[in-house]
Amino acid sequence: MSNTARTTTVPAAFRQSGAPVTPPAAEPTTASPTATADLYAMWQGMTIGETAAAPLPKLLTLLGVTVEEVEPEELPIGIHATFHGQIGDADIKLSRSLPQDEREPIVREFLNTITPEPATRAKGPASYRVTKQITGTIQCFDWCSEPHHEHTGNIENIVHQSSRITLELPTENGPMALLYAHIAVDPFAVDVVQREPHIVIDDEQSLYFLPLMQSVEFSDEMFEFAAALREMTSKAAGK
Repeated sequence: MSNTARTTTVPAAFRQSGAPVTPPAAEPTTASPTATADLYAMWQGMTIGETAAAPLPKLLTLLGVTVEEVEPEELPIGIHATFHGQIGDADIKLSRSLPQDEREPIVREFLNTITPEPATRAKGPASYRVTKQITGTIQCFDWCSEPHHEHTGNIENIVHQSSRITLELPTENGPMALLYAHIAVDPFAVDVVQREPHIVIDDEQSLYFLPLMQSVEFSDEMFEFAAALREMTSKAAGK
């Protein structure tokens, strides 16, 4: 009796129709960007349409941003939303008093400005803030030149200011203003310096709020500058 070779076959999987089933191909795994630079490059590469169409939770997860609702008292006066951090690690705080339809636009606006560099941003003043009309007395400073007796708006908009002085440069076309300075107090300012009497320096580009001691130091430097300028002029005149 001759030996007959026996072969063993593994049956293929079949649908109920009897047709063989093709095993599904393994899906390629896409490495998610973990490096800040890669994440930022992906974010910058998204089109406006893609960004607008993407659900907000997906964007927050992609960019590593958390959103927290807080009581209005936990935020600075007049601020209803804050952002702190950078791409991959940031948090947004929203006031619970914000209307629902205003929350997502604010969050998306913060996301549009996110970068690899740490930053802090805020949204305000709160236009939805509920106020009521009251009549009160505001104690003013002797140096204040503002007509507070005519004020009819919100009390937190009252700022005490003196008349200002001007540093001018004489030119062929007449004096040209270089610097302005005045005394000020903003009782409801977020910055502690501005809530106390201080000096405001204005160069028509930026405002600088100097505490009184720093103002004295600045004035001393101005005296030294003036003396050096006089000496320079004398040398130039051969005296």
